[in-house]
Amino acid sequence: MADKYALQLSGYKALWNAIDWVFPPKCVGCGAEGQQICPDCLQKIQYTSRDSCIYCGRSLPVRGICPRCRQHPPVYQEVRSLAGFEGVIREIVINLKYRSDLGLSLVAAEMMAGLVQRENWQLEMVVPVPLNEKRRKQRGYNQAAALAFPLSLLLKLPLRSKALIRIRDTKSQVHLNSAERKANVQGAFLADPLLVRGSRVLLVDDVYTTGATLNAAAEALCSAGCSDVRVVTLAKALDHHKEVEIATPNKV
Repeated sequence: MADKYALQLSGYKALWNAIDWVFPPKCVGCGAEGQQICPDCLQKIQYTSRDSCIYCGRSLPVRGICPRCRQHPPVYQEVRSLAGFEGVIREIVINLKYRSDLGLSLVAAEMMAGLVQRENWQLEMVVPVPLNEKRRKQRGYNQAAALAFPLSLLLKLPLRSKALIRIRDTKSQVHLNSAERKANVQGAFLADPLLVRGSRVLLVDDVYTTGATLNAAAEALCSAGCSDVRVVTLAKALDHHKEVEIATPNKV
């Protein structure tokens, strides 16, 4: 029997190839015609290093736990972000999030899939972070779900978009500090035990900023009986912290 994920992925790619034929894409980085991201712009992406904190992605001499996360560890087991929120990656996020350029989701998911595969995480499903309902209706879609769908096909894992929901709307996190972000999303999510109990979940979002939203989502998943939550995001908000002392985790 043909691989159902391969068939769905082939159909998904064919759809976007047809759309690109009718509406030729332009590189999100430089505007060159013919591709979503041209080879030159792909080479300019500054990928994050694995030598970072397993919980927040802060740069470290070797992979481990930074002092801040040692004091206040999140619920999820690990996080990896593809690249910093700058250059081409920043343009992908902005175009995907605010300009309805959903064709970029496949290109981004292909890069994210490679990152996840290199981590060799043992996963059973893909779950996107649900968007504030008011913003989802205004935008017409959830950018995290747009990334999660092709990512699930590439990883050959079931997508469980209804496993996690928002049970209350939250205000925008953009201008909030770390403490305000945490309070804003506390208790904002609810997971379905029938879908996640005992499962190893890959939680997907577009940008990691302080981790408040992702941790609140992971708390809901774990409260519903999820056994393990790993997080992947397309981008990580830039910080300029110096390298700090680490604690090597028992399991990375």
